[in-house]
Amino acid sequence: MAKTPAPSKSAAPPKSVAAPKSTTVPARETEDLSALVKKHIKKGASANLLTWVILGGKNFMPKQPVSDFDFLTASDKGITKQSLINLADIMDIPMKDIAILLNVSYKTLGRKQNTDILDSLVSSLSIEIANTIANGLSVFEEADKLNRWLQKENRSMNGKKPIELLSTPTGIKMVNRVLNRIEEGIYT
Repeated sequence: MAKTPAPSKSAAPPKSVAAPKSTTVPARETEDLSALVKKHIKKGASANLLTWVILGGKNFMPKQPVSDFDFLTASDKGITKQSLINLADIMDIPMKDIAILLNVSYKTLGRKQNTDILDSLVSSLSIEIANTIANGLSVFEEADKLNRWLQKENRSMNGKKPIELLSTPTGIKMVNRVLNRIEEGIYT
């Protein structure tokens, strides 16, 4: 009588493995974010409030910011990748361009989960860019108009596109200065 071989350990049925819990924040639809931003613009919201909304509202910071110090605290703690996704949606640019603005590798950014916290320098620059976008939305009152302006060469910026200057604090300051001039009616 032939012996039947004992089942090998490798032939044992695999143990049931629970699917990993999702660590992503459900992305807000672009239309919803845009509508929310438009609503706040019509109400004459401050740049700080618009910045807060753009970066995710309560998902970004539990309470509405009272001062710039609240944003400093947020940048020290770090913001999530989801805040960058929201910013890219409002700016109507791909995440690859956000990575370029923030001087980070697109591949590294792509590997991060939406809830992953970014370092304080990237977070700080992201908040400054979002604040500049909020200022621009206050001036142009529509994301489409602002985004067209960001993509056009500008004489007061030595022929550069405003979006090209958003990768450094000095460039951000220059873009904000031009936006303020437009708002005051000085810009030609």
